[in-house]
Amino acid sequence: MPLYEYRCQDCRAIVSRIAAIHDIPAQVDCDQCSGSATRIVSLPSVHLSSRSKGARLDPKYDKMVDRAMRNTASADPDRLVNRRGDISKGRPD
Repeated sequence: MPLYEYRCQDCRAIVSRIAAIHDIPAQVDCDQCSGSATRIVSLPSVHLSSRSKGARLDPKYDKMVDRAMRNTASADPDRLVNRRGDISKGRPD
């Protein structure tokens, strides 16, 4: 159910109420002073998944990361594998 916000006309406090979409009260009682509070328009809250956050990144960001990884040897994820050399020949015993 959505969360609706109301502002008290007496003390100007903001009161939050959860209500069904088809049963939204026009006025509620203030929790602090028991005055009349009318509904106000508030910003919606949206929670994005990490996948959708990644999709919204600027395409230039990927190029910047790739360039930084090419220029920094310690940022290479394969640096340990490359340092071992060719393991197909076995150990030099």
